[in-house]
Amino acid sequence: VVLGFLELALALKFLSNVDLAYHWNWLDREVFLALWIAIFGMLGLYLIGKIRFAHDSPLQHLSVTRTILAVTVFAFVVYMVPGMWGAPLKSISAFLPPSATQDFDLSTVNFGTAPAASAGTEKKKYYEIFHDRGTPKGFDPYYDYEEGLAAARELNKPVLIDFTGWNCVNCRKMEANVWTDPKVAALLREGFVMVELFVDDRTELAPQEQYVSEYSGKKINTIGKKNSDFQASVFNSNSQPLYVIVDTDGKVLVPPTGADYNVNSYAAYLQSGIDAFNE
Repeated sequence: VVLGFLELALALKFLSNVDLAYHWNWLDREVFLALWIAIFGMLGLYLIGKIRFAHDSPLQHLSVTRTILAVTVFAFVVYMVPGMWGAPLKSISAFLPPSATQDFDLSTVNFGTAPAASAGTEKKKYYEIFHDRGTPKGFDPYYDYEEGLAAARELNKPVLIDFTGWNCVNCRKMEANVWTDPKVAALLREGFVMVELFVDDRTELAPQEQYVSEYSGKKINTIGKKNSDFQASVFNSNSQPLYVIVDTDGKVLVPPTGADYNVNSYAAYLQSGIDAFNE
């Protein structure tokens, strides 16, 4: 029965992946958390004998193991409750929907005035698809590489390409644990033109934008396939997250990196890209 409750919780995780990729918008972060709180709360009640199923024997007493497990489950439920109001829940952030899907968020960091590149955000390509549900709050990237590169030329800044995905567990962990650090957030917002490229999005490209990849020979007919083909063909990688820093001509300035959960190390990587651009 315990494994059954866990299966329900994990099934919601995988349903959330599909929900994000197809933009059904069923499982926002607070809805997902409410369901997990209910599932694990019922698991805790089952462990202490308050809930019984048809084939369960009456619970005469609680064993030490059962008591410890029940306490652990109830503690986990209490830990998740603040997430309903936007608490980052960093220990499980990798399994939750993106923080951008949280409608009521008291934890949003005040990053100050939006950068100049944010002007006219409603005109950014694919903005309405990705910004409100995919981008961590406090950031305002581009979602099309060529558009981001043009903005970088105008602002004379390097470009940070973030190859990410709706279903990328490590991406969510980086965004919740590393990008929220004030030092990293300042570097990302002020030092770069950010470009977020989702490699698993299922939105169809306009017919005139569809093509057959010279790299893989496959038909590219969605935004995700276009970004994935770009990552594989240009940077010889198909893993996410992948962070690539390029100049205004698209030339790689420093070797790309993947997930790096050490805040100081990741900040040093970002600074090295800025220094290389300035040189």
